[in-house]
This record gives sequence, structure tokens and C-alpha cells, in this order.
Amino acid sequence: MLAAVDMGTNSFHMVVVRADKQGHFELVDTSKEDVRLGSGSPDISLITPDAEERALAVIKRFKQLAKMRNAEMRIVATSAVREARNRRTFVRRMLEVAGVEIEVLSGQEEACLIYQGVLQALPVYDKTALIVDIGGGSTEFVLGKAGKPLYATSLKLGHIRLSEQFLGLGRSKEELKKEQIEELRRHIRVILADSGVIENVQSTQFEVAIGSSGTIESIEQMIHHTALSTESQALDSTTLRDREFTAEELGMVVKKVCKAKTVEQRMKIPGLPEKRADVIVGGSIILEEIFLALGIEKMKVSPYALREGVIVDTLAETFANYRPGFNIRRISVINLARKFNTDQRMVSAQHSARLAKEILEGLQTCKLGGRDCLSDVSLLLQDEDKELLEAATILHYVGMFINHKSYHRHSHYLIKNNEHLLGYSPLEIEIIALLARYHRKKVPTLKDEDFATLPEEVQKKVRAMCAVMRIAVALDRCDTNAIEHVHVYQQPESVMLAVVPAVDSSGALRDVSLEVWAARTELPYFEKIFKRKPSIMVADENDLEFMNTDPVSFSLSS
Repeated sequence: MLAAVDMGTNSFHMVVVRADKQGHFELVDTSKEDVRLGSGSPDISLITPDAEERALAVIKRFKQLAKMRNAEMRIVATSAVREARNRRTFVRRMLEVAGVEIEVLSGQEEACLIYQGVLQALPVYDKTALIVDIGGGSTEFVLGKAGKPLYATSLKLGHIRLSEQFLGLGRSKEELKKEQIEELRRHIRVILADSGVIENVQSTQFEVAIGSSGTIESIEQMIHHTALSTESQALDSTTLRDREFTAEELGMVVKKVCKAKTVEQRMKIPGLPEKRADVIVGGSIILEEIFLALGIEKMKVSPYALREGVIVDTLAETFANYRPGFNIRRISVINLARKFNTDQRMVSAQHSARLAKEILEGLQTCKLGGRDCLSDVSLLLQDEDKELLEAATILHYVGMFINHKSYHRHSHYLIKNNEHLLGYSPLEIEIIALLARYHRKKVPTLKDEDFATLPEEVQKKVRAMCAVMRIAVALDRCDTNAIEHVHVYQQPESVMLAVVPAVDSSGALRDVSLEVWAARTELPYFEKIFKRKPSIMVADENDLEFMNTDPVSFSLSS
């Protein structure tokens, strides 16, 4: 059990995780408290007595929470502490009064740890990624690829710092003036131009831009609320929209927050947390100027940042051969499945997932003829759909943790309402949840609102994946892994599923009659979706050799 605390200029964050011996971790608890450590001092050059007392109170609470979880706690401090003239006194008092040691990170260290945290939340390991993290005292920039930072720096562009310098932070009754905004923009442009950030980013072309931490998350939330309130927006671009936004959408947010002249007016903006109303103008303008300077057209939002990076760094120090897991989608699926499944159910679910992939891959190839034997639905499915099918099949049992009765409904709820599936878009999570919901009992219909509101092409894919998944789950009906493989043979009007039994300890083929019976009950729905007459046969290696070498004489209808 590990706890990581990020002592930010604006707020303190703590995450508690459970890690296994391989270093894979899952989130157990989170806590966040606004401290405003950098407030009350010009240019964040001093931690005031009031801010110090707020920090002590929060750290004591965090320490107590970590102790309750039996978690080893590591605390890092960023801009407000590293720039404070009295930082040594502050760090010493934390040790004497709260009994905790504080690591003061350099700006570059902070940026690199943020990158490591982001890699645990978004599948961008193989891409050249630009990470932007706007904090209260500074903004961190990282260019990274394959887990290695190519360029990392920190600039004194924080929303608290600039709000105090240019926008009268702390004087809430004061109305925002156009001249203040213009002066703020000039200052940001000068800092960016003199920093070397623009040249370094332009010299290494990035494939994806990612933002992290509170300011950027708040901007995304405001954009999301705007989309929800627009009746003409389709569901897949609102409730199921990805956590990302465009330069145009960012510009609309900046206009909206600047139009609200007072903090009280900004508090009423949908999606904006009230506690950020006094600093969102500064934060959003910083981000807009970064978009303009670096030519960013679209930005993804990462739920992970510095504190998760600290966890990764701690695990690397703890385990000698530790390598962070960067296939975060699969890792998060396995973690969620393990959280709710017994060992036997876990093995069975993974076995069914492998059979589902074999069936789907078989439906996308033709051993007995030309391309015309493939159905239109098979051709519609892509590699990413195969991954969603695998994830849903691995997770289809999780609802049994609640109750065996209607466990497919419970699985749907647990998948849809959790924070553990990382790297998946809201639409992808919806698809995984629906597949788990319909792997047994009823099939998806337009009477189900969740299914009906999916885009039409996605509905076709879900039906096809559902038909495959129902057969794959049935083929491990007794949770015994009795079927080793499934081979698919297609003709323009028919499909044969040749199942190969596993061999038992005595060398005999396993009895798979119950599995085959269960799978045959799912064939009518399969036929309806794929428009092919399906059948199932039990085959040994000799049968497969004959079918593969003499397809002309072999008839699926025989």
C-alpha cells in the first residue's frame, strides 16, 4: 500500500494505491483539499503563517488517512515551496510538527514525473506526446516518447501567481478589466518566447497533446456541460464524448469566463468548480496562449498527473526489476476483473476471451473460398473492436461479486460506474458494459435506451460482438477450459465452428458435450446477425488437417 501526496501551490492531492509484486497498481482512495499555499505572497516568494497552518492541518489529516490504510506515504512539493525564501523553515516545521519529510522537486523533476503519471492513464506510450500541466505557481511542459522525456521544463506561469500579479486575486469585488487581460497576455507571450519552449516543441513534432491537473480538467468540464445543454448535439458527442477539446472550444471558454466580470458571476458558469472561479481566468488564458504559441489544435485530458508519477517512481525504487506497465488499457481491465472475480472465474473469463478472439478472427478470414464468403458485419469490425470484445469477456463475470442472480446486469453497472478502466473513452466503456449486459439472457434491442442512443454503426458492431461473445462464454459453460480452440470455416451461406477439446491428464479428449449444447442455443442469434447458417462440430487434429487441405471436397452442410 502506497500513498503519494502532491503539495501543490493551489491544492494538496493524495492518492492511495495497492501494488502487487510486479508493480502493477490500482487506485484505492483519493483525497483533495484546497490549501492555497502560494496565496498572500507577491510572486509566491514566501509561505505565509496562515498558509503554513493550513498546510499542517491538511498533511496531518492525510497522514491519518494513510495510516488507516497502512500505506507508506511519500510527499513531494512543487512551485510554492521550491520558490519560497522560507522553504527550509517550512520543511523543517513539517517534520517537527507533523512528523513527515517533504521532497522539494525541481521544475524538471516535476515535469518528468507528470509524464510518467500520464502514461499510466492514456495509451500514448508509443506516440510523441506533448504534456502540459498548469498549476498554481508554474506550468510544466514535457515532450516524451516510449517512456523517455525528450524535453522537460517548468515555467513560472501559474494561475495563482498570474491572477495575483495581474487580475487582483483576493479582491473578489473588483471587476475584471480588458486592460488587465491584455497585460496578462503580453506577459505570458514574453515568458513563452524567452523560455525556448516554442523552439524545442517545434523541433520535435508531437503526435498528441495532453493536458493534466485542475485548470485543464475544469476547462474540459465547462466544455462538456456546454455540449450537454445543446439540444442539437448527438449523444456520442456529449455524454459519451472523449475527454478532449479543440482550440475553438477552448476559445469559447475563455470568452465566457472573461465575459463574467466578477468572481460571483463566474461561480454560476456550469461545470466550473466554485473554488476555481477566482483563478480560472488566469488559467484559461495561459492555456489559450500555449495553444496559439505551440500550434495545438486538440488536447486530450489525463486524469493522472504528478501524484501517480510519484507512485511509479516509488515502485521503481522499491522493486529492483520494475518496469512500468504501459499497456494501461489491458492492465486496468485485468485489475478490475481481479477486484471482483475469484481465481476460477478469472481463469474462465480469460479463457472465454481467448475463444471469442479466435471466433472473431476466424470470421474475418476465409479458409474455404474467396472474400465473398465473409459477411458484411465481419468486415465492419476492426482490431479495436476485437480489443473491446476481449475486455468485455474478461469482465463479464464481475457482477457475481454482488449476486449470482442477474449478475449480467450487475456487471453492466460495475463496468459503467467505476474509475478503474483507464485509457478507454466513455463510448468504449459504454460498449464494454453493454456487451457484459447482453452476454446472456436478452439480446440488445432498441428498447434499451443505453443501446438505442448509440450511433447506428456502433449498434451493428455491438450486436455482432455480442453474438460472438455469447457463443464464446457458452463454450466454457462449466468453467473448466474443456475446449482448447475454435476454428471457423465459412462459405457464402454457412459457417462451421469446429471446436477442439482439450486433453486431460490421461491423454484422452475432454468431454465437451455440455459446452457444445450451450453454444448451440446461441446460434439463432448468431445467424440473425451474420446472415449465415451456423453449426458446431467437435473436431480433432485429423479433422482439422482434412478440412484445411481439402476444402473443395469439404462441405459445411455435410
